[in-house]
Formats: sequence, structure tokens, C-alpha cells
Amino acid sequence: MGQRSSKRLNGLFLLTIIIGFGCFLFSHVSMQKALKAERRGTLGMLVEQADLPEAQVMAAANQKITQQDAQKGAELEARYGLTTRTQRQQKITQRYFIWNLVIGGGGTILLSAFFIWNQSENRKQVRKIVAEMEQKQSEKATSELLLQRVRNEGNELKSSVTDIAHQLRTPVASLKMSMDIALSDKYSDQERSEFGHQAEIQIHKLNLMLDGLIKLSQLETDLIRLQPQPTSLKAVITDAVNSLIMKAIEKEIEIEVETFEDRLILIDQKWTLEAISNVLENAVKYSPAGTTIQLRISTLVTYVLLEILDQGPGIPSQEQTKIYQRFYRGANSEAVEGSGVGLYLTRSIIEGQGGAIMVKNLKPHGSNFQLTLPLA
Repeated sequence: MGQRSSKRLNGLFLLTIIIGFGCFLFSHVSMQKALKAERRGTLGMLVEQADLPEAQVMAAANQKITQQDAQKGAELEARYGLTTRTQRQQKITQRYFIWNLVIGGGGTILLSAFFIWNQSENRKQVRKIVAEMEQKQSEKATSELLLQRVRNEGNELKSSVTDIAHQLRTPVASLKMSMDIALSDKYSDQERSEFGHQAEIQIHKLNLMLDGLIKLSQLETDLIRLQPQPTSLKAVITDAVNSLIMKAIEKEIEIEVETFEDRLILIDQKWTLEAISNVLENAVKYSPAGTTIQLRISTLVTYVLLEILDQGPGIPSQEQTKIYQRFYRGANSEAVEGSGVGLYLTRSIIEGQGGAIMVKNLKPHGSNFQLTLPLA
């Protein structure tokens, strides 16, 4: 497209030059004809009016003009005047001078216009080429990023499958052993009862793990659709605390909620309760017995800030951006049961409603999870 446009502009430029040259040539030929006609008319008048022999007149006209002839002519012109012929010649030359000036000026303007147009078209073509190159570079970068993301997700998937298999292997093996003992006649009734209870515990762990995986699958395949509605903040906080109060009592952990003014927040109540409960459950899991978990609520301009502070070991700074990844288990998680799905679900739910989540370490120890929820 650019080459065709450039050839078209070059053709127009050449055509303009040819037309201008033709006009100049036509003007020159016309002026020569006019001067020739004026000269012939003058010779005819000399023959007829001055009654001079034709041969003598033509011989004088063809004779080379000398300096003496020019001087004599100037004296005669000054003495008698020769204005009529001079005016005719001047009119002819002036007329064709103006014509040539118009042609030259018009041609110059036209050529300048073509030149400016050509430069403008060239700049457009350059900008277009640059834009296409930038677009190709952007598409290339995007493709490389997507390819890298696919590779990373593939690696994460392989690692996740390995982690899930590892996490399932332990409770499944424990469940198998407990069931074998509980169903065996080689052990006493009390031992069989104890291992039956252990089997129930392992089944509960598997249920929790599978429940988390099902929720994760539903969220990532858009089977779960968040439907935010105006909801009482106090009702959500109360439900979240009540869902964890028994686990906290078992570890002699106190959950303390600071007094706050109830506000309406724009959330999906069910899944926001799931998100807050996940953070609270982690606080209970990682906090030592006999400590206190605090909930603080602050009202900002368009958001509510919920802070959950515990007295656990805290989260190393290098892990604070990784804890929201699927199946990620930090260095302090080895002694605590879990699947590494809770915080990933929490971030997806909170951010899916226009909120945010972050964590800060407390001094000398502990974590402060901060969740923002939009006001209704």
C-alpha cells in the first residue's frame, strides 16, 4: 500500500513538471509568433506608407545593427518619437511575462503543495509502519507472556498434583491403618474404639481437604458467581466468630472483637463469610494456646477495613506474597494441618468484590491480616 502511494505521488509530481514545462514552451512559442507578426506588420507599413522599395526595406531589416545605427535610431526616436511600436512590443512582452509569471508561480505553488503532501504522506506511512512494528512487538511480548504463564501454570499444576497426592496420602494411610485395627479381632475393644475414633478424625480431615478443593474448582471454573448485596457488617463478623469459637475454646484462645458501629457493606454474604472464616481459622491454628485474637473494624471513605491480629509466629517477608497461591504451604505450616487453599480462596473472593487483602507482621511476633470491603 505504501509503495503504490509513493509511486502515485511521484507520478503526479512528474506530471506537474511536464505540464509546467509545456506551458512555458507554449508561452515562448506564442510570444515569438506575436513578435514575428508585429515585425512583419512594421515592415509592411514601411513599404506602403513610406513608399520605399521592398528590396531596400528588407535589406535594411536584414542588415546587422551597428552601434552607429543604434545611436542614430535613438536620435530619431528622441526627435520625432516612436512610441506606437515601442508600446506594441512592451504589451506583447508584458503580456507573456505575466503569463509566464502566473505559470511559474502556479507551478511552484502546485509543486510545493505536492511536496508538502508527499512529506505528509511519508510521515503517515512512517507512523503507520512504526505503529505496526510497535503492535507486533506488543503482540510478541503478550504472546511470550502468555506462553510463560502457561508454562508456569503447567509447572504449578504438576507441583500442585504432587502436593495434593502427598497431602492425601498421609490421612488415607492413617485411615487405612485405623480401619484395619478397628475391624480386627486381634485388639481389645478399647483399642479398636480408639482407632475407630482416629478413623473418624482422618475422614474429617479428608472431607475438609476435598471441600476446599471443590470450592477452588468451582471458583476457578466460574461455577461460583459472587452476587454482592447490601449486608450488615456486624452480622457477617458475628457469624464468622461463631463458626470458629469452639476451635478457639479448645485451644484456650480468646477472640476479642472491638466495639464498632454497624455499617452496610456491598458483599456476597455467604462467600465473604467463607473468606473471613478462612483467615480466622488460620489465626486459631497458628496461635499458641492461651493467646488472644483481635478483630478491629475501621470505616474509611468508601471501604470498611477489617483487621485480624493474632499472636502466632508471623509470616516471613519472603512468603507474604506467596501465601495466596494455590496449595502454597509456608515454612511454619508443617506442624499445622491444611491444604493451602484457604487464603487463595479468600483473596479471590475479596478481590472479586472490589476489596483487597494484605498481611503485616507484628512485633515481637504475630500477624495482622487486613481486609477491605466496599461500603454499600
